[in-house]
Amino acid sequence: MVSFSGVQDFFAYWLNLSALVVVQAYFGQLLAYSLPSLEVASVFTVVIGSTCTLFTGFNPPAGAIPQGYQWLHHLVPHKRTFASLSAIVFGDCPSDGDGSQLGCQSMSNSPPSLPEGVTVKEYLESVFEVKHSEIWSNFAIVVIWIVALRLLALAALRFINHQKR
Repeated sequence: MVSFSGVQDFFAYWLNLSALVVVQAYFGQLLAYSLPSLEVASVFTVVIGSTCTLFTGFNPPAGAIPQGYQWLHHLVPHKRTFASLSAIVFGDCPSDGDGSQLGCQSMSNSPPSLPEGVTVKEYLESVFEVKHSEIWSNFAIVVIWIVALRLLALAALRFINHQKR
């Protein structure tokens, strides 16, 4: 398997990625239930999806997001999934390991703004604020998002009526 150090990393990656797909599907359902037409829901889905992707912390990196928008960066579930997926593949460098993991490798041809000999894990932590120790706490927050979206969709089905009389 490409860049996975074991089967458990593969399944952790798959579980986190599947959780993001479920969040996006449930978010689309919530908008379809709460907005008057499918076209309006589609437009809102694109706008909100683009906003979530923008504040994920990849481009611009988490450290470069302006202070006034940090709350949005911490709110979007895409940030949590991006951090988990990146940490699973690139952020594992245990102190008791042999240094063969991808996160332990020194970056070559790195920009002059980085210290010489920085590892992939250190780069992730400093630029993207991705930590390997936060994989499962990020996953728990995504699960909370799933539950919240389901509850909001239930409330929308119960209380919002778009029928014309």
